[in-house]
Amino acid sequence: MKLSVPTNWQPDLLGRINKSKVAEIYGKLERDPVGGGRPSFMLPYISKTQAKEYISTVHKAGLKFNYLLNASCLGNIEWTAQGQKRIRKFLDWLTAIGVDAVTVAVPYLLQVVKKCYPHFATKISVCAGIYNPIQAKYWESLGADEVSLSPWLVNRNFKLLRRIRAAVNCDLQIYANTRCLIGCPFANYHYSSTSHSSTSSGINNGFFINYCMYSCAYLALSEPWRLIASCWIRPEDLHYYKEAGINTVKLSERGIKTEYIQRIVEAYTEEEYDGNLMDLFLSPSKSLTPFKKYSWKKIKFFFHPFGVDLFKLHRFLTRIPADDPTHLDNKKLDGFLKFFVEKKCRQGNCDECGYCRDVAKKALYIPEGYRNKMLGIYKDLLEEIIDGGVFKINSNKMPG
Repeated sequence: MKLSVPTNWQPDLLGRINKSKVAEIYGKLERDPVGGGRPSFMLPYISKTQAKEYISTVHKAGLKFNYLLNASCLGNIEWTAQGQKRIRKFLDWLTAIGVDAVTVAVPYLLQVVKKCYPHFATKISVCAGIYNPIQAKYWESLGADEVSLSPWLVNRNFKLLRRIRAAVNCDLQIYANTRCLIGCPFANYHYSSTSHSSTSSGINNGFFINYCMYSCAYLALSEPWRLIASCWIRPEDLHYYKEAGINTVKLSERGIKTEYIQRIVEAYTEEEYDGNLMDLFLSPSKSLTPFKKYSWKKIKFFFHPFGVDLFKLHRFLTRIPADDPTHLDNKKLDGFLKFFVEKKCRQGNCDECGYCRDVAKKALYIPEGYRNKMLGIYKDLLEEIIDGGVFKINSNKMPG
């Protein structure tokens, strides 16, 4: 299996990662006409000129570049003449700078690319939520060269993985180092929200509150076993997916420092990691631009003074510590995945099972003081978002 590796657009990345199993580098500008799976404020800034030079460097390293056009919703700009022109002009630019592949999540956009830009390899994003053979076959029939499977519904279901593999001839990709919740109720809404928050035509000029991420974090801290029942894949367990017919492993994250991407790539290249598995997941401390050190290029995405109480929002976000002391002992997870490979998982009936709860007691440590503190922060923040306090709305005032 090959690796699909994120770029943080930093000049030192390509020289530091182990490229022996890397098939491609993927990324996108912080804003473009289509948008994608991350809000603009989470992505490092790079100009179009710098992006062109970077992609040339990727090619000199013997690698391909995959540009993400993975918005799950285009905001209906595709049904306007102006929107059509902007999308096509951008695809023209991707052609001119030598992009090798594009990743999409909207069927219409896939068809446009296949018909008008057939030189691009086409890949389907996890944002499309593909989790069964029927969906995979549909995307393949539209021309997809590779399909990324929904990690929330597929990563731990090996019977389903094999059924999908038998149904299609195109390449299949899995997403490995994500701590998102199994069957996440926020996933579709989250990707739709980030799609609009990272497009250059967005009505809020990139402003975004990550309600879904805060909600998921609160759920995971409320019941820590959910972290074990999540959809991450250990480096040591990649061989199970190779045996199931998976071609590519997607790694993240695009907005983190080079040293952390280097560590992640090395772990999944060697298929081994001795330490805290949380090291391979996203956390605030790994960010290239922590919230407290945001430059104007990032602060501008939060500048929405007439609709949002910026000071209140700032107070909440700066209360979230950069360092996460959660420890998930990777070596204590040896043999963990066999339970799923052998089809013993009840596929969602976690209340009747208890396997992940037992594993959490053995391998997962979250300091109780930290857990209680974070639960309080997220609870208060979510209440302000839901009640409308952060939007300067008096929730106690009834309409009429």
